[in-house]
Amino acid sequence: MNKIKTIIVDDEIRIRRGVERLLKKDGDQWDIIGTFSDGIEVIEFLKQNPTQIELLITDVKMPEMDGLTLIKEINKLNPNTKYSSIIVSGYDDFQFLQTAIREGVSDYILKPIDRIEFAELLNKVKENIHEQRKRNFQWNDLVKQANKLSTTKQTQLLRDAMSSKPEDIAMMYWVKDFPDGIYQLLYVSTDEFPAKTKEYTPKDWQTMTYAVENIVDEFTTNFSNTNQENRGWWWRESGFHFWILLFNPKLEEDEFYERGREFSNDLKSSIQLYTRFRFSIAQSYPFEDISVLSEMKKQLQSTIRMKMLVGGNKVFPSLGSNEMETGKEKSTITVEVKELLNKLINMIGSSNTTEFENELHSLFKYVTKFQSPLEIEYTIQYIIVHMYRVCMENLEPSVFMTDLDEMVDSLKTESNLFRFKHLLKQLVLQVHYKHIAYQENHTYDPIVKAKLWIQENYREKITIKEISEMVYMNPTYFCQYFKKQTGQTVLDYITDLRLKKAKEMLQETELKVTEISSLLGYQDTKYFSRLFKQKWNRSPSEFKKYHK
Repeated sequence: MNKIKTIIVDDEIRIRRGVERLLKKDGDQWDIIGTFSDGIEVIEFLKQNPTQIELLITDVKMPEMDGLTLIKEINKLNPNTKYSSIIVSGYDDFQFLQTAIREGVSDYILKPIDRIEFAELLNKVKENIHEQRKRNFQWNDLVKQANKLSTTKQTQLLRDAMSSKPEDIAMMYWVKDFPDGIYQLLYVSTDEFPAKTKEYTPKDWQTMTYAVENIVDEFTTNFSNTNQENRGWWWRESGFHFWILLFNPKLEEDEFYERGREFSNDLKSSIQLYTRFRFSIAQSYPFEDISVLSEMKKQLQSTIRMKMLVGGNKVFPSLGSNEMETGKEKSTITVEVKELLNKLINMIGSSNTTEFENELHSLFKYVTKFQSPLEIEYTIQYIIVHMYRVCMENLEPSVFMTDLDEMVDSLKTESNLFRFKHLLKQLVLQVHYKHIAYQENHTYDPIVKAKLWIQENYREKITIKEISEMVYMNPTYFCQYFKKQTGQTVLDYITDLRLKKAKEMLQETELKVTEISSLLGYQDTKYFSRLFKQKWNRSPSEFKKYHK
């Protein structure tokens, strides 16, 4: 059984030592972590050595800080800590006892201390402490079970959100089940398996899968346990592909990103150590609005393909990062290609499309002079990655190019150089045209433009991807920018707009509640009614009846 952590405080050394001897004589269940001559010493000790005491034995009258003031200060220092306290007093004062009881003193004993009376008091205190421990254990067990159920439910919500098609943002009620703070998403994906795994039986593969799952689960659980504010969720998509979502409510984005980087590197090394498999991990940048998870998923799936270019067994930051590793670039990509590509990138968005196409032709003319098919393929991949970076970095706010994913997939199977050239030229031209369109259309405030579009389409299915593309923004950046500028999330804005329209319809039309719910995009009438009541303090039917 754990010993009871005890502190003894008295300005008389003779009494301190006497109490200490009586405790030791009572048995080895007392852990005396300190004896002090006044309250100030105790507070300084607890500040320097944070610990949860279970019993405080203190004299009431001491220099510097008396016993009651000490109890008040300990309660301020650790407001959630429950402990027993015994006051040692040299006089029997009823008013003093009243004050002591108000401060939560468990009991008191008068000087001179009677050994038999003190032993009886200790037995009483021991019973109270053991009972409190039992209650704490039961409560903590209940909390753990509740957290486990909550985590399981949240994990399923995340899995569903990531695997389904983009949904109407106002129907994304599941985001309310998650805390406010910053998140980052990790995509853990196996590299090519070693040759010897071809000999594995189905049972071997099951064992390996179980081993990797255990490692991922252990790392995510440890991340949650290192700090009460940390949270982590994980799930397996298929095969040896995993998703991990990390959360913290208070850290700065840069610090949280670095923690995610350390987490990823340690996880990757541990999997390789215990399974001999090599994994790569794509790491997103911190974000606040988890309604963008489906878009974040696409981004990380694109990022993980960088291992085709620079090799696997790495942690890849989101495409567009200046940290993107390009280990082979120095030895494979020629200086001429870099110069031609840089010149082309500087021209992207220029209204002189003819000149741009001429420079593009010059670049490909140079590339086709290469003798090595591998060198040609690698150079084309290099160009694609830089086109991705142009879309992710060079615009403010960023523009996504979904065609890039398809191009990278095509490179895996395409063997015709003419086809390579044609596809890539079309891609680069699309990037160029997107920039021109962005410059022409971004003269309006993106928030005003987004709100106008939402107001015109609130009856239709609305996704974050649709809105962000309409204002030429990265979905994640758009959500953050919208909340910063308006003070509310995109989800809350659309929900509020629809509920205001619902109120107008109930007042001005004879439509039924189910009809209004459907017209506003809510197929679940009960969910619509719950939202309406939260907003207007009446259910739709009550509101309609009241305003007739």
